[in-house]
Amino acid sequence: MKNKVIIITLVFVAGFLGLVYYAIMHSRGIPVKIEKIETPVLAVPFIDTRIDLSKDISLNTWDTLSGKEIKLMYQVMVLPWPKAVVPSVLVKAFRTQEDIYFYVSWKDDTEDRTHAMNQFSDACAIMFPLGKEAQPSSIMMGFIGKTNIWHWKASQDNEYWQGAHPKTDAYADFYYPFEEKELFVVSKQTPQSAVSDLLAIRVGTVTSKEANAIQGRGFWKDGAWNVVFKRPLKAENIEEDTGFELGKKRLCAFAAWNGSKDDRGGRKSISDWVELDIK
Repeated sequence: MKNKVIIITLVFVAGFLGLVYYAIMHSRGIPVKIEKIETPVLAVPFIDTRIDLSKDISLNTWDTLSGKEIKLMYQVMVLPWPKAVVPSVLVKAFRTQEDIYFYVSWKDDTEDRTHAMNQFSDACAIMFPLGKEAQPSSIMMGFIGKTNIWHWKASQDNEYWQGAHPKTDAYADFYYPFEEKELFVVSKQTPQSAVSDLLAIRVGTVTSKEANAIQGRGFWKDGAWNVVFKRPLKAENIEEDTGFELGKKRLCAFAAWNGSKDDRGGRKSISDWVELDIK
């Protein structure tokens, strides 16, 4: 009995001394381990080939290139805050003498090409900071500085490449149901491309640019999207267009929308900065 009392006493004393030691070591708070996040680098090699998007996106060409799996996070500025609906995208890129190409692929169980009441289109985008001072975070488009955004939408792709113009039964003042029969239509806009060329200066300032030299096309197959962007290397307007200087690195960020999960507008999955190494 006496031995048991001694053992129990020693256990309590050891436990008490352990708590005292822990308290002394962490008297200024519990240390937090901070992981250094390395910016992914995506190589943009030179390839002497051209892709005619009016025919296809040349998956055989992309299969010869290595890419980067880029993790995405959900846009925390818009509720709700779940885990990323699109957890990652696979990105690849190359350039020719005249053009630069980007390939973006991600898993999606449904092909959402319709934008209507309570129906939202799948989409993806690439954002480039403009100017010498890049934004410290890509959480919000154009939050601190000016950015150029290439925004591909499956619904716009369907309209541009397939001529499938959206229709709606919900008439409003701006919609004239017999407009297609008129000689001079006023409310129906014909897209110049499947990709919108956008400019953002700060939050809530995303606007379409008048000139659009960006082309893009996407195909959904076997539960995945494969989207290709194409634009001339040379910027037409250095104040509003992304420039690609050979031998220099520049930043970009990626985003994806899952229409069947109610993604639209600010509700999207986004990446942190990715560094392009243009060779």
